[in-house]
Order: sequence, then C-alpha cells, then structure tokens
Amino acid sequence: MSKLDKYLAKSQDPVQRRTGSVVIDGDEWQVRELTMSESRACIRLAEDSNGNVDTFRFNDVRIVKATEHDFPWNDKDLLKAYRAKDKFDLPVKLFENNRDGYAALLDKVNEVNSKIKSEQEVVEDLKNSSEPMENQATSVGHTSEGEGNHQTS
Repeated sequence: MSKLDKYLAKSQDPVQRRTGSVVIDGDEWQVRELTMSESRACIRLAEDSNGNVDTFRFNDVRIVKATEHDFPWNDKDLLKAYRAKDKFDLPVKLFENNRDGYAALLDKVNEVNSKIKSEQEVVEDLKNSSEPMENQATSVGHTSEGEGNHQTS
C-alpha cells in the first residue's frame, strides 16, 4: 500500500477523541478533546487585530469548541436572550452568576486536552532537547562536528 493509499484510507477512519463530563447546576456537560485544526481555530478566533491572543476569549472559544457537539451554542434564541454577538461570547454570559460552573467546565476542557501538546510546545521541546543532533547548527556558518567548530562557508 502506498503512502497515498494509506492516508486516503485513514481519512475514512472514525476519529477517537478523549471525552469527559462535568455536572454543573444538575446538568451534565460532555467535553471532548479538540482536534489540531480546532486548536488552531481557537487561537485564531482569540486573536485581536494586532495578533495578540485574548486569554479570556481563548478560554471561551475552547469551551465552545469542546462542547458544541453537546450544547447548541449557536441557537439564535439563546444568542438573543443573552445579547451575545456570537457563540464564543456566550460562555461568560451564560455563567455570569456561576463562576464555579464556568471554572469547572474550563477545568474539564483543560483536563481532557491536557495530554495534547501544542505546536509551540513541540517546537520548544525540540529546541530544548539535550540530545545532540548530528551536525547540529550552533551558529550561522558553523556546525558542531568533531573536536571544534569548523566554518562551513
């Protein structure tokens, strides 16, 4: 089987995600693991016009993405009732008077997604790896080969 055939076949496989649940005000909330594309979307949706990530919005977006299979965040009546501009504006409004409920839901989202490393964490891990790489670049125009550094230009 070629690589192409392998990945074409994989595209039809059901995605297995870790899940968890938390009870808030007597209601069970189902939380699921975010996919890589959903994680990326969370960051993009939380960025302001200058490219800075709003941490509060990021948390709200993650809550919505992790629970939207279980809760109708995009319901027009719900958005109108809470005067929310979009579904990502709802978590803070929905839990305005229940900080513990919001915290419990966010904790569950974090827990379910805790084993997933972000792309930035993977890059940092590789940068901080203590294992030397063969011909690892140590500075521009130099490599760590043999006894000393030799210019490669």
